[in-house]
Amino acid sequence: MKGIIFDLDGTLIDSLEDIALTMNDVLSQFNFKTHEIEDYKDFVGDGALILTKNSLPKEAKEEDIQKVFTRFLELHDLGIYHNAKPYDGIYELLTKLTKTPIKLAILSNKTDHITKQYAKKLFYDFNFEEIHGQKIGFTKKPNPNGALEIAKSLNLKTKDIFFIGDTPTDMKTAKNANMKSIGVSWGFSPKYELIEHGADFTVENCDELWEVIKKHIN
Repeated sequence: MKGIIFDLDGTLIDSLEDIALTMNDVLSQFNFKTHEIEDYKDFVGDGALILTKNSLPKEAKEEDIQKVFTRFLELHDLGIYHNAKPYDGIYELLTKLTKTPIKLAILSNKTDHITKQYAKKLFYDFNFEEIHGQKIGFTKKPNPNGALEIAKSLNLKTKDIFFIGDTPTDMKTAKNANMKSIGVSWGFSPKYELIEHGADFTVENCDELWEVIKKHIN
């Protein structure tokens, strides 16, 4: 492999608590039922709008969905909660990768500027050459546009890139972009779901992830 694209939430960082607390604040403001933090594992992975719809009652009106969605983005931008942190072993893994010729990138369904904020705050010591979140002009994952744009910017062929993520959406993105996929089981989806959606490899910790990567460094 000559390049790696990492998903952000559930792959590099554990941000579930921040997402859950922020959305619960918004739901409370609009008098909707809140949820347990663990419930949000089933709500995330496909961007803030889908998160909003999953958090609201099925019968919620479109105007309510838009109000909650807009307010969630506003609060998330403020960064009221600061519990997000890299998963165990991520810093050690990235340190090893910086000693290889592999180019690193991040692609998230989180909004672009928030994705960049997290990367700047938590990964400033590491050379991520491309960092992209959801933005105008690029359809969110599993559409491959973002991944293909990163491959172009890195001047790499798609077959030379690993796409590493924690959800079926990430596995589908890799397949759609003709990239090899590695599913990590420490995030928001169990191992069997990653396999069902086409993961080429699955790993349970960063040591296993490094072993897979190391075998394909060329």
